[in-house]
Amino acid sequence: MTLYSRQQLLVLLGLVAAAGLGLAVGQWRRAHPALVARLEDFDRDPEYTTAVLVPEPDGSRRSGAPRAVPPNGAPLDLNRASVAELARLPGVSAALAARIVEARERDGPFASVDDLARVRRLGRARVERLRPLLAVDEPAPGLPATDAPAPGDALIGE
Repeated sequence: MTLYSRQQLLVLLGLVAAAGLGLAVGQWRRAHPALVARLEDFDRDPEYTTAVLVPEPDGSRRSGAPRAVPPNGAPLDLNRASVAELARLPGVSAALAARIVEARERDGPFASVDDLARVRRLGRARVERLRPLLAVDEPAPGLPATDAPAPGDALIGE
């Protein structure tokens, strides 16, 4: 007498196979991040993913992967960008953009582009690819980070 019927064994075998396939896909994604980024960008709107080649200061073109800039030419400010704006960057999925915004809200504003290292699943190579597209606007030294006047800046007579 068997413990399980033939149908139950087939269902159990199917569940184990699906779990194994899921683990294998996860392992493959971790082993090939560049290919995964290309596949995730495959169905994006080309208007937002087209890159503009930027020549190096000496006039030559950079070898290897081209540098890209946003369509308006200005780097995107990490501390002010929304999830939608970050998701338009090449190689940044909507989930990664949400994690960037979440890290900014949880741990405070980014002091530099290198602070992206604190974002989960954002590797050094991707940070280097995004560096020309991102900036961190820092307030002038001694000034508060908000637009509100400092306590001592109130006008006399108010």
